[in-house]
Amino acid sequence: MASEFAWESLSATLDEHVTRLLEQAGITRPPVDAVDLATRLGIGVLYDRSQEPRGRQARVAGRTTIFIRPDERPERRQWAVAHELGESIAHDLFDKAGIKADDVDPETREQGANLAASRLLLPSAWFREDASRFVGDLTALKHRYETASHELIAFRLLDLPQPTVITVFDQGRQTRRRGNGPARVPPLARAEQECWLALRRFGRAYETEQGGRRIQGWPIHEPGWQREILRTTADSWECGE
Repeated sequence: MASEFAWESLSATLDEHVTRLLEQAGITRPPVDAVDLATRLGIGVLYDRSQEPRGRQARVAGRTTIFIRPDERPERRQWAVAHELGESIAHDLFDKAGIKADDVDPETREQGANLAASRLLLPSAWFREDASRFVGDLTALKHRYETASHELIAFRLLDLPQPTVITVFDQGRQTRRRGNGPARVPPLARAEQECWLALRRFGRAYETEQGGRRIQGWPIHEPGWQREILRTTADSWECGE
């Protein structure tokens, strides 16, 4: 079902749904606080240390309530609540597509909730303009959309039309690499590797251009954990290969 469900064709509908929710809640600019959004929509948010999933929904005294695990990272708490809100949005999208919720497999439901959650924290109506204004600068975008993680913001850049590849490194090794083009994502190029090594060595943002490609990199270094994120863009996929 996940591979068959036409998420791209429903992308505009999803964006419209998110815009209506934000307007209903009276939220007019970023950042979007998912806990505050849920509260404004009449949904309670409670912490439960005993639960295994990061988030779940239940009815408490006739009111929809989201239960989340306590987490030191605020972005994880935000994502947990946004994901639960996204479950409801995805359910509505399935209805619009004429698909019964019982017929949707878990993978597709999860994909729908993830897409909706990413648009709640990074609404298309604002994010596209800001991404262009800040030229994809992850540091500037994180400052504006502080409730979203660096990684979520970086991969949201793949929804823009410009040919883009996002690469994530954790603890000295490549962990994720995705692109928004029609073909297989090429392996890490030498210029990208050099940018990554510069991030690790100097611990500050780095940018270079080579062979028609622009490579931007940001170190997300914290005590006990080092992550680096690269954004590689090109005018076309031909010069980006």
